[in-house]
Amino acid sequence: GFAQHILFYNVENLFDTLHDRGKNDLDFTPTGAYGYGSPTYFLKIRQTARALRSAMNTTDHTIDIIAVAEVENRSVLLDLAKHKAIKNFGPWQIVHFDSPDHRGIDCAALINLSTSRVIRSEPITYSSPHYKTRDALLLVTRSASQKDSIDLTSVVVHLPSKRGGALKSEPFRKMALSAVMAEMDCDSAQNQLIIGDFNDLSTADYFQNSIDSGWTAPSFSSPGNINGTYKFQGRWQHIDLALYRGKRTFSGRIIGPPLLLETDTKWGGYKPKRAFLGTFYTYGYSDHLPVYIFNVND
Repeated sequence: GFAQHILFYNVENLFDTLHDRGKNDLDFTPTGAYGYGSPTYFLKIRQTARALRSAMNTTDHTIDIIAVAEVENRSVLLDLAKHKAIKNFGPWQIVHFDSPDHRGIDCAALINLSTSRVIRSEPITYSSPHYKTRDALLLVTRSASQKDSIDLTSVVVHLPSKRGGALKSEPFRKMALSAVMAEMDCDSAQNQLIIGDFNDLSTADYFQNSIDSGWTAPSFSSPGNINGTYKFQGRWQHIDLALYRGKRTFSGRIIGPPLLLETDTKWGGYKPKRAFLGTFYTYGYSDHLPVYIFNVND
């Protein structure tokens, strides 16, 4: 069988330097708040590629799919995929669709063509004229080497954030996940996986409801004292999650190599070394840690 090994990483504001009409991206332009010109952009690409390399170096298997959130467009993915830090882990095929998100950020994937091929890919849209948010990305992949391999349907999500308050925003996350699951119900694949930034803990009602309706949350291991993928006011929160159903069992691991961490001077312990602090670029990586999801049957 085809073992799928997937890395998910919210790459924190991987924008290019140009303004896209109608999008709230002016901060990420040379004259904007971040003073975001080409030197900063290429540093951000380099640091993202180095973060992915350090994550892939911690896994025992070749990564088949790198799933990402918070990328602006195809051009930033082209720059990322060809960066020397990760180029040799590939070759990488880019899967990306522009979504209606008001900031212009999307989910996307890099597919390792030496191990996998894409049978089908499409966006799952749940925006309305009044509520614009990023689409989910549906992927059907198959092993590049085997004729009779089992397909995996995976969906990369970046559910709506808690901006405006956790309770007020929860219905939007619930709506987004329901739309993804409705799409999965129409799909006949024997193995289905939802992976990404849920912007919520697995204790959230709608996440628990999905477990009641036949989905399983993989168990995650984590390095040392790092009990989550994101740190909020001194507390680790595990918000980069997964759900699966089908014949195969998946497991997860939070990846926290020293490169991606820094000392948390305010709250103690460590925290993700993020790329931006206020409007300053800090040479960091992301405010999230990557997660590794793998098939345990192989």
